[in-house]
Amino acid sequence: MDFDDAEDWAEDWAWCDSQFAAIEQYVKSQQLPHGMICDTPEWFVAPYVGLWAVEDPADPGFVGIWILAGDTTGAQPQPVPFDHLPAAELAEPRDALAAFAKRWAQLAKGLAKGDEWQGSPVLVGDLTARQQQLSRQAQLLKLWAEDDELWDE
Repeated sequence: MDFDDAEDWAEDWAWCDSQFAAIEQYVKSQQLPHGMICDTPEWFVAPYVGLWAVEDPADPGFVGIWILAGDTTGAQPQPVPFDHLPAAELAEPRDALAAFAKRWAQLAKGLAKGDEWQGSPVLVGDLTARQQQLSRQAQLLKLWAEDDELWDE
């Protein structure tokens, strides 16, 4: 993301805004206990994926759940699936991204062995396609989580 270019900045934030309704729907469909859902992602690469913080209803002001959400515009042929993780041990967005990468890599290994799972992330396609998608996306999430330049403040 080149935030020196105002047009790119506007397009990226417009994409984030367009994702918010899908984030709300995901929280509702998964019946996740929540307080406020942050209206902007803590981290994102538009128009591909964003990491959203959801407030812990038992501890207002603190993140209770991290949601990783892919593009919902239909522009991506294999969008990053929606998934969530509890934030209890994942205080920072970078930690959450690394945890999603690890989880998805483990799920991809299980799929390669023919294992199935229930719940999130929800993928479509046959077993091989789901395994390949999760494996590729886990690798990319891992690279992003490890890239210090993406996390400089």
